[in-house]
Amino acid sequence: MKMTFISGLLPSLLLTTAAWAVPPEVVDRGWAASVELTGEGDPDLAIARMHEMADLNRAVFGSMAFHQQTQSFVDEMWDNLESFNLSHFYAMLPEQSGDWRQLRVYGARAGNQYVVGPDPKTIGPEGVPDSLGDVSVLVQAKKIDGKLGDHYLMRGSMEMGVGDMRWPSVQGAAIETFRVVVDGAPSFKAQDNQSVAQQYRDQVIRMSPKLGSEDVDIIAPLWASFPAMWTLLSRLGSIEDVVYHDLNKPYRQLNIAFVIEPERMKAFYPNIVGHLQNMNRLFRGSFRLEDERGELFTAELDSRTLRGSFQAFIADGRILPIKGNQVVLDAEPIDDNKPWNFTAHMSSTMTILGVVTHLDNAKARVQFMSTEEGAKLVGQLSDVPDVRVQGNALGFMPTSMIDVVLPKDIDEIIEEFLAVACKGNEGKGILLGAQFEQSKTGAGSKLTFKTAFEGLDNFFVRIGMGIVNDRVLPDKSASDEINRLIFETQEAFAADLKEFETITSSRKLAANSIKP
Repeated sequence: MKMTFISGLLPSLLLTTAAWAVPPEVVDRGWAASVELTGEGDPDLAIARMHEMADLNRAVFGSMAFHQQTQSFVDEMWDNLESFNLSHFYAMLPEQSGDWRQLRVYGARAGNQYVVGPDPKTIGPEGVPDSLGDVSVLVQAKKIDGKLGDHYLMRGSMEMGVGDMRWPSVQGAAIETFRVVVDGAPSFKAQDNQSVAQQYRDQVIRMSPKLGSEDVDIIAPLWASFPAMWTLLSRLGSIEDVVYHDLNKPYRQLNIAFVIEPERMKAFYPNIVGHLQNMNRLFRGSFRLEDERGELFTAELDSRTLRGSFQAFIADGRILPIKGNQVVLDAEPIDDNKPWNFTAHMSSTMTILGVVTHLDNAKARVQFMSTEEGAKLVGQLSDVPDVRVQGNALGFMPTSMIDVVLPKDIDEIIEEFLAVACKGNEGKGILLGAQFEQSKTGAGSKLTFKTAFEGLDNFFVRIGMGIVNDRVLPDKSASDEINRLIFETQEAFAADLKEFETITSSRKLAANSIKP
């Protein structure tokens, strides 16, 4: 009897020592979105599926095997896209289908490897993605005679199997994510949790000393739930803000601001830091999304300061619109089976070799529709944004002087390129689409991405795009470090998942041991 009592008590003791240094309700809160997304609220099912995803990621980033000819085609394709040499890109595509030239590629996990090649049977007899990680990619190009020279209509699509994920779980995971980001885990602040909670608050403060106490209280339980992930993130930079709390309001103002810190990061990823510093003043941009109810969120990114931000108002895990500087608490919800229209407003400033290019008043129409079994999202940019060019090339040559030696002004060259992209494609402009589909036959769900645009192929566009890509695209050493960072991120998540699994199993064992 005594031994039975001790053996039954042992799991409970484990929960209060190393395995349960963090209260279980705090861990549950931190993992709620992941469990909802992958397990439809069932922790055991979620753990099994997340392990499967972790194994897939190891195969993709650690052991990808390309078919030799496919590897050659893909390498040449990217070289031509980097230089924006559309005529060469069009000519190298291996298949002819009517007026189109195209390349098809398939990928799937095979044991511990991820195999990529031209054979559709790589992903099954029908060549259609079904299992988790199955991918089908189609790239197409068609030559068009245009007024400004040769144009090329470009199309691309990618279908990817995402396993047994369900759309209601995707929606639920989004809600849980916003809840934990603006409210944290209130139970972590309970008196009997103060000692453990303070240890994690101290780690958050060391990473991000500018945070207010309300922000630290939100991140601390997330760090406790994902210690390996947050330790990795702390090597990259800091968070400057998370949320503004007004306890008299029924909503929270989400104001996430983060900064990459080169001095901290270069000890682990020096080549990535070198690449980021080389970009310097390359890009500064803003994005704002609104619909008929009001403004939904704004986001900003600046390559000079290496800062980014996201602002929105959140209540009960949902974004609230703002209209007339007022938060709309009773905003109409976005119902299923009803197309919903949004407008995205964008502006950017790019600085290359001293030449500053401003793009203002770019507006994209976005339509979204959700059903019980999936969702569709389509974005269209068909209005040419305003273009302004200024500055001194190489620091001493005004753009007006460059215009003298070019057949066209710099801003005119840019406007022509944008006009072809925004007005071409049979008047549709630049199209981006995404779709989530649940299988009606019980097979895995599928995620599809599509894009189409018309590109102008000429000498000056190639020069400009070549300079941009030389600044944006990393060299081999930086690329290798980026791949290592991605792999280490995956391994950090896998380590946290293993700890979550241990905690879940220990809790189940403890519950079973005290049953009569």
